[in-house]
Amino acid sequence: MISESQSLEVSALLEGYGEQRFTPGDVIAGVLNRIANQPDHNSWINLLSVQQLQPYITALDDTSPDVLPLYGIPFAIKDNIDLAGVPTTAGCAEYAYQPDQSAFVVQCLIDAGAIPIGKTNLDQFATGLVGTRSPYGAGKNSFDPEYISGGSSAGSSVAVARGQVSFALGTDTAGSGRVPAAFNNLVGVKPTRGLLSNSGMVPACRTLDCVSIFALTSGDAERVLKVVSVFDPRDAWARPTSTASSVFSAKEFTFGVPRDEQLEFFGNIDYQQLFRAAVQRLETLGGKRVEIDFSPFLESARLLYEGPWVAERYAAIEDFITRQPEALYPVTGQIIAGGAS
Repeated sequence: MISESQSLEVSALLEGYGEQRFTPGDVIAGVLNRIANQPDHNSWINLLSVQQLQPYITALDDTSPDVLPLYGIPFAIKDNIDLAGVPTTAGCAEYAYQPDQSAFVVQCLIDAGAIPIGKTNLDQFATGLVGTRSPYGAGKNSFDPEYISGGSSAGSSVAVARGQVSFALGTDTAGSGRVPAAFNNLVGVKPTRGLLSNSGMVPACRTLDCVSIFALTSGDAERVLKVVSVFDPRDAWARPTSTASSVFSAKEFTFGVPRDEQLEFFGNIDYQQLFRAAVQRLETLGGKRVEIDFSPFLESARLLYEGPWVAERYAAIEDFITRQPEALYPVTGQIIAGGAS
């Protein structure tokens, strides 16, 4: 079993495997021990048992970290994304089903050597940015349980931030991957639409949904992104990965900032000062600040919960919400039911 202090960064684990300081079995035993001994932050809906995890560990017996880019790396899966043989609830027990095969991106990760630890909590049907709209309990912030974790990918973010897994999958429609990443001091990646397959994912708003990634470092996030950026012909929204390369220079880049009159801190002076400090930090690193008109972004954001995109949320679970409206979390049901009109 690995120690409590062992970093779960992908690079650190791969280095340990390469030096034969521990095995995948040691890492998984340590991960399960951490989860059992840490205070419950309502991160998990379904943890895999030792028996369920063993086949994933055994599958690595005849290979090595030199061959598989995510050899023995533990990860978590937001519970609106399928893992074969494990129920997908989307945060609603009455909706649950048990898939025969894993989502395309999950299978890519397993084929690369990664080991799924379980399914994580979320705002029900990925509707919300707070992480509290779940019958499985409100997601608690990894730094202070009195604060929210952010959502909807609440459990995935907290599991990574608390050192229970190396990375996690979430989904992002209106910020469901980026918001909890920010609230828990993680790297959150929302790929451009269609880069990652959505096959095997319960849709929130099908034309906007993206599978997202939570990681401890940018390097880890990039490694995971490379593994899952595979074209899936079964996904109608997928697009082939571009072969063109884009080079980002850390010494010369531009970044957008809303106009001063469009910034809103809701009376929180600390928030305002931290924002200013972040802008200054980017400029110190070589970035050029470019002011943008933020109003089109706000206008489009309102469409997600107050406009026609709500109808997509309704269409995604119309049969279920018609048959069992009482099964939905109250605020979730109220939002989605609005799509009927």
